[in-house]
Amino acid sequence: MTEGENWVLAGNLGPGFDLDLLVLALNRNHIVYRLVEQGAGHELWLDKSQSQADVQQLISQIQKMSVVEKALNTEKPKGLDSLHLYFSRVPVTLMTLLLGVLGFFLVSYRPDMVHLLTFVDFTLVNGSGPQFVPVEKTFAAGEYWRFVTPAFLHFGIFHVVFNSLWLWEFGRRVELISGRSAYLVLMLALASGSNAGQYLWDGPVLFGGLSGVVYGLVGYVWIRNRIAPTPLLNVQPGIIYMLIGWLFICLFGIVDLFMNGGVANGAHVSGLLIGMLAGALAGRQKPSQ
Repeated sequence: MTEGENWVLAGNLGPGFDLDLLVLALNRNHIVYRLVEQGAGHELWLDKSQSQADVQQLISQIQKMSVVEKALNTEKPKGLDSLHLYFSRVPVTLMTLLLGVLGFFLVSYRPDMVHLLTFVDFTLVNGSGPQFVPVEKTFAAGEYWRFVTPAFLHFGIFHVVFNSLWLWEFGRRVELISGRSAYLVLMLALASGSNAGQYLWDGPVLFGGLSGVVYGLVGYVWIRNRIAPTPLLNVQPGIIYMLIGWLFICLFGIVDLFMNGGVANGAHVSGLLIGMLAGALAGRQKPSQ
């Protein structure tokens, strides 16, 4: 990137600089910026309308904090301090993870309450399996939370661990770069869209999990970083392609041969498409001033 009509180089950030904290501060102050990889470090570019003095002060404060942390040997907080740090930086991602884990325990230990959170309500009659209530009746009763809550239900330890790991990998990046408010809207759109997509795909069946949201985040990172590259969204391309390859393996029914219950292909495809669209819109949108 070269200095032009609208952008000016504000500084070079060396290796080890806390980019997460800088991006968080820039977004909260509505500063228009671009981060470009340069060797082992990064260049920070600003829209010429921004106050460079304010940004230089932010950089200086972060550098001073880093020096103090290293001197006190507290560069990597542990225990409750680490949890507080994550809650201050990526609260929506962390809360989503916690709700997913709670959903796993609900399915495991209180299966009688699961019907309250599924997309379509159901009853169990004489052990003959779930008898689903017509979806029109469910939503006519005002139970709109069901668009979102199936995302938190997990049917097995592998299910919740797999989704949690990928949600953490992609979600924290998107939350930092987007800001918590925009990210919360995105997460609600991904959860409700992927759940609705799964219902349209398979009809009234029991389904749940955060995998539709995860695929939405994969699509968002993939497309947004291609349109407007930024270091925080730099994920190894092999990871993106592996997850999309897994989606196609599931679509062809190969995985269904080795597991009970099947795969929520409708949620995966819907989430991916919604995330790609959101990533394209975000990548083409000029940051707010």
